[in-house]
This record gives sequence, C-alpha cells and structure tokens, in this order.
Amino acid sequence: MQRPIALASVSSHAGLSLGRSQRGRTTGMPWPCCLRSGGAGAAPPEPWLLRAVLVLPAEHPRLRDGPVALALWFGALHRDWLRGHGIDAHNHQGPPRPHWACFAGRGPGDVLVDGRKLTGVSQTWRPERVQLWLGTLLRPVPWSMLCREPNRRIEHAQALAETTTTVRCCLGHVPNAARWAAEWAAHLHAVAAADATCAASRPPARARPRLGPPDEARGVPGLFHPQECFP
Repeated sequence: MQRPIALASVSSHAGLSLGRSQRGRTTGMPWPCCLRSGGAGAAPPEPWLLRAVLVLPAEHPRLRDGPVALALWFGALHRDWLRGHGIDAHNHQGPPRPHWACFAGRGPGDVLVDGRKLTGVSQTWRPERVQLWLGTLLRPVPWSMLCREPNRRIEHAQALAETTTTVRCCLGHVPNAARWAAEWAAHLHAVAAADATCAASRPPARARPRLGPPDEARGVPGLFHPQECFP
C-alpha cells in the first residue's frame, strides 16, 4: 500500500480559493483566485488561513466507513490538536448547512469554538486516492472583500464575522504559522501511517462511494502533486 502524504502551508499573499461547485465564478473578484477539486464553498486562503491536506491511498483502512465518517475522523484529529494548544474546540453536531462561503456553512468534521466556526473540512474521492482538505482561520479576515463577488450583499460579510472565530481571538495572539504548519503536517502523517499499519487486521473493504461530478471520479491514476492543493 502506498504511504499517506500530509502537507500544510500558510502563504504570504492574498487570494481566494473556490470549491468545485464554484468553477467559472472568478470574474470580477478583487484578488487572485484558485480552483480546488474539493467541495465546500469559497474560502480566503492567504494569509489568514492555515491550510492542510492529507492524501490517503485507496487501500487505506480509514476509507472503508465512507466520506462522512472520514470527515468526522479528520475533524476530530484537528479538534484534539487544537485543544492541545489551548483552544476549547468542538466538532459540528447536526445536519450539514451548505453555503456559498465555506466558513458560513457547517458540515461533518468542521471545528467550532463557542459555536463559531474556526476550521472547515472538505474532501475529494478519486479511484486511486482520497484527498482531505482543512483550513483554520489564524487571524480576522476582511470578509467585506470576499463578499465583493457579484450578487453578494454586504450583510453576508457581517454574518461571516459573527459566525466565525480565529486562532488569534481564541489565544489572544497569532502563533508562529510556519511552525504550526510543520507540526500539524507531521502529526497528520504519523496518525495516518499508524492507521495504515492496522489494515491487515480490519475487515475487507467495501465499495467506496464516488463523490463529485463524473470527471472528478475518472481521475487518471498517478502520483500526487502538491500543486493540486496549494496552487
């Protein structure tokens, strides 16, 4: 079985990350946009967001329980990691609440503090691998700029500000982002690799669901490239 791959990053330039359902909506945006193959809504990746991706090969035992269980596991990992850094984090409970803006929605695995969203989780399933994305808000975001997309009213910016929180709000300061990214990536890789060693003792895998449009599911098998996650 191929080994899991974990990456984490905080970039120094501003931009906007659009989910799979928002392709073609880059016109008129006030900053550069990138398109990711994962779901969820628009998110402001830089420099407010700690981004991480975990790539699991198709044979990894965590995939046997399906996408919801996988998202809950991934979110719980980050919840516990944040608690270890002094943040009273909890995972979203209840049905999904989709929204055009990632941090205004709620879904399996999302991490909240006092009911306000700190971390968003998304995933993409392909025949040869599953990619799990996670973004944690490090500092206050200029939501009014995000909402300058056509047909987004300024009230949306106020709602985003009221329903989200940041690491700085939780801790009173912004941690060393590069250090956090390196530590989180190492932790992710260690946990995923440890799970993989238990594969032989688990029941045979059942058929995995195919998520996303057909062209996502027909990805060509091959090596994973970091630029797919952090363009």
